Amino acid sequence: MGKGIDPAVAPDQIAQVYQFYLAGTDQIYPTEKLPIIRALSGERTRIDDVEIHQNNATIPLEVWGTPAFDEQGNVAYAIAAFQDITERKQAEHLLANYNRILEQQVAERTVALQQSEAALRDREQELRLITDALPACISYVDANRRYQFVNRTYEVWFSRNRDEILGKSVHELLGEAAYQVAEPYINQAFEGQTVTLEAEIPFSLGKKQISATFIPDFDCNAQVRGFYGLITDIGDRKRAEAASILEERNRMAREIHDTLAQSFTGIIIHARFATSKITSDPEKAQAYLAQVQDLARTGLAEARRSVEALRRPYLLENNDLPSAFKYLITQLEPSTSTIIVCKAIGIPYPLSTEVENNLLRIGQEALTNAIKYAKATEIHVELIYQPMQCVLRIKDDGQGFTINHSSSHNGFGLLGMAERADRIGAQLQIQSAPGRGTEISVSVSLEKPS
Repeated sequence: MGKGIDPAVAPDQIAQVYQFYLAGTDQIYPTEKLPIIRALSGERTRIDDVEIHQNNATIPLEVWGTPAFDEQGNVAYAIAAFQDITERKQAEHLLANYNRILEQQVAERTVALQQSEAALRDREQELRLITDALPACISYVDANRRYQFVNRTYEVWFSRNRDEILGKSVHELLGEAAYQVAEPYINQAFEGQTVTLEAEIPFSLGKKQISATFIPDFDCNAQVRGFYGLITDIGDRKRAEAASILEERNRMAREIHDTLAQSFTGIIIHARFATSKITSDPEKAQAYLAQVQDLARTGLAEARRSVEALRRPYLLENNDLPSAFKYLITQLEPSTSTIIVCKAIGIPYPLSTEVENNLLRIGQEALTNAIKYAKATEIHVELIYQPMQCVLRIKDDGQGFTINHSSSHNGFGLLGMAERADRIGAQLQIQSAPGRGTEISVSVSLEKPS
């Protein structure tokens, strides 16, 4: 401090007289711990936890105490050095505050990171549960073409544990034949394209018809670092498509049978009658030929409609179902001596287009069969409209036939009737016996009257 201690001040009063306080408190600094006192005992000391309170100001100090010895080695006197460390203490205080803030931020970020990691693990587990529940193969393949993620379906398809698949290359897992099919599409995925392939691929449990979609995964620099794979078994779909194609072929066969074949049958019958009358009754023959022309035009129109779009049958375009049957019978009557009676029982109501189309075709086939094959003299056609069902009944007094297990398959006509009834969810019943005629009924159940 640049001056000596007043000799009048007792050593135990130094701290109080010179206003030495413990740093940060109002407590007088212990005199025995002051460097000057300890130096008089022969100690070299340094402290920085002391403050001087002067003129309402607090000055932090760093104090050194050094003993001075005489020739005999005794302490002759002591030197104390004092340095104002206000700026250093302020810097230390700021640094301590900054450290506390950093520690708090680190702690907060550590908690947030732990929470994020926990949430990420939960999301990963959730994603795993979801993907494992899907019947499709889901995977992630890295830039080295090795699997980094696969769901449980991979284990089923490839008969391997998940841990046995992870890390393997696509080539190694798929095998040479399957990889040759998939490789061009994998290359496109690594070029940044989303691609889909459909192919038959050999697997350990046999061949599968699959659809595979590869979706590239880009990093922050727009570089492809891998791709996501989604592979589904489309065998059922392919089989359904094949069945649909077969159904369409059968439907077209029925349409051709019910249009061209029926028209040709009518033409043949009318032409036969015209031939028989051409010399004995030319006018009658001319009438039959006119019917032949009318049937030919009707058949041609029906054929065109069948090929174009399966529109409603010609007879239903401008008529309800009972009127369509009456018009059909009007066309048939001139070419046959068979008596045909048609009537509607109950109040007619419209049915769906598909139901009316198929009922008309079934009735047309039944009438043609009764005239051409059964040699019936009388045919009764009834359309019975009930609240919960509509019934088409056609009964003839022709020669009949024996009912057996394969009756509905004897000839395309009966088979077509059965298929049409099945298509509209109707019940087809055929009752017949040799010499006792035939009765065909088709019952369509309704949820409510249309």
